[in-house]
Amino acid sequence: MNDKKKLTLFFTVMVAFNMAASFAHPVTPTLIVERGLDSSMFGVALAAMMMVNFLFSPFWGKLCGYIPTKRIMMFCGIGYAIGQIIFGSAQSEVQVVAGRMFAGIFTGGVFTAFSNYVVNTSPDAKVRGQNLTVMVTIQNVAGACGYFIGGMLGLISVNAAFIAQVIVLSTCGVIFYFVCVDDTPFKHKPEKPLSIREANPFSAFAAARTFMTPMLALIFLIIAVSAIGQNSFEQCFNYYIKDQFHLSSAYNGIFKAIIAVVSLICNSTICLWLVRKTDTNKTFLPIMLLSTATLFIVIPFRSLMAFVIADVVFFTFNAIRLPLMQNLTANRATPETSNQVMGFYQSMNSLGGIFGALFAGLIYDANVMLPFFLAFGTFAVASCISLAYVNRYKKEKSN
Repeated sequence: MNDKKKLTLFFTVMVAFNMAASFAHPVTPTLIVERGLDSSMFGVALAAMMMVNFLFSPFWGKLCGYIPTKRIMMFCGIGYAIGQIIFGSAQSEVQVVAGRMFAGIFTGGVFTAFSNYVVNTSPDAKVRGQNLTVMVTIQNVAGACGYFIGGMLGLISVNAAFIAQVIVLSTCGVIFYFVCVDDTPFKHKPEKPLSIREANPFSAFAAARTFMTPMLALIFLIIAVSAIGQNSFEQCFNYYIKDQFHLSSAYNGIFKAIIAVVSLICNSTICLWLVRKTDTNKTFLPIMLLSTATLFIVIPFRSLMAFVIADVVFFTFNAIRLPLMQNLTANRATPETSNQVMGFYQSMNSLGGIFGALFAGLIYDANVMLPFFLAFGTFAVASCISLAYVNRYKKEKSN
């Protein structure tokens, strides 16, 4: 079997894995309500997961340089499933947080491994950009489809969604090991063996100084700040329509299914065109600005229709934004640093997710609209940083 067919199989299994990763999201508000947990848990639990994801992603990125990434995919797929068993069976706030934190260790690993596998096995920058776009499109579209399936399973019971999730995640983890090529020949081999000191997540995170540049720092800042807004909006939207409009988990799934269809069309056309035909160091800026404008919709207009329109349009733009940002990151890495850079990229997404989910959960009780103000404000800030990046890039190019 040639490498192209292997990559197609990898993407196929990724579809199933990313769908399963979203099975529990639409039923999480129901789990919190049915089990009498504090309403802030919808944000606090995700923040707990994102925190360990943030800490461990650089470690997984470093580890990708030493062992085949397919081995990390298998190990982390199974670990993620175990974490969801703990979460799905939770009867207290402590157990919810424990389950999410355990799962977060391995979600950072599996998604870092995905990015590194695509980067390592792509023959050149052009193909790498296209493959990264396909990968992020799968993550967004399959994730949205997973919301729909999870919402339908939630009509049976919360446990039905979690059981299906655990089975698919663990199965996909094993399948990855057998369908993926060993990417060791395609990546830079570290000069020294991995020591116990370097293996701890804090040392791996500190190693960022070896590859950080001012332009990469700006990209990572944009990623982290916009992740605050994305997670604040997404987590509160899911809980808000349950809490304020009394909609079942099925509606969450239906809205995500609409997003999946629209995102697939846009990524197959607009996003690929931007990657192939434009300088994405400049053209990502209009996408940031449009995303920011979309988040403003729910502030003056607080009807269900306004929230649904904002949800669909924002996550369509987000599906275009994410592969562009990942491609910008990959293009500024060297063969020696690419594994660590992609791990740090995942970590910055998680860092923003920590604050977005945590703040959203904590301020929701004070005023149900505050998380949506936070989402708009952070994207406005990220757009300003994006403008600074584009201006600096133009000066860099002219010199």
